[in-house]
Amino acid sequence: MSFPKLMNMLENLHLHTPDKMLTVYLNTDRSDPDQQGGEWKIALKNGFNRLEEYLESAPEEQERLKDLRLKVEEYVHSKERELPRSFIFFASRDSGIWEALELQVPVETNFYWEEDPMLDALKELHESYPHTGLILIQQNQVKILTSAFGNLLSNESMEFDLDTDDWRKYEGPHHADASMGSSKSNQKEEFENRVKANQQRWWKSLASMLDKKAADEKWDRIILVGNKEEAAVLEENMNKEVHETIGKNLLNENEHHVIEKILA
Repeated sequence: MSFPKLMNMLENLHLHTPDKMLTVYLNTDRSDPDQQGGEWKIALKNGFNRLEEYLESAPEEQERLKDLRLKVEEYVHSKERELPRSFIFFASRDSGIWEALELQVPVETNFYWEEDPMLDALKELHESYPHTGLILIQQNQVKILTSAFGNLLSNESMEFDLDTDDWRKYEGPHHADASMGSSKSNQKEEFENRVKANQQRWWKSLASMLDKKAADEKWDRIILVGNKEEAAVLEENMNKEVHETIGKNLLNENEHHVIEKILA
């Protein structure tokens, strides 16, 4: 579910006793010095224990909480081999609500049992790590990453093929001769001359595609990464606002590492 849809759903929820909304923010960031010994396991146990103690005088609610506790604990422990930096849960037993978010940004651990979901921390996270389009460019190659809350949501690679005079998608590692199109007999100098002659046209074509993708994906921010002169030409041809330009060549780096470098 997209963030706007999730927020709209959660903001309009109001439950009634004995049904309540469990909200859990759990920090599992192993890069945190305070998390090196698996302290999140103790925090998870203690957080639920405190809620159960609080509900000793409300056995119906306590029963519902215990059911949700089992579900949350099973979910978190199933992810232990590839643990994200944090989890956020919104759940209720009677209403059948179950939203489990795995994030690559840390959160402050908190547990809530209320009639409404606790959303302030999630909203603050979204402000810090909004829905972002990262455009990595290098000559006639481009990689488009979509990220939210530090997570990689999608990854798309394209290059402008001089033989077909159009952008085409490709998958897998990029080969050094692929940018020369299907005519492998082209010499490097000839290819570079053709690149220069066609750059203006392909930037306009790419700008149009990015404007559409930004609208379709509902990006909150757009960041261009690559040669600053090329990025400036691309930005000039775009209708959508570019919020930041970073002069680094990260096209061939691991996509998750790129997000960490730029957005962390």
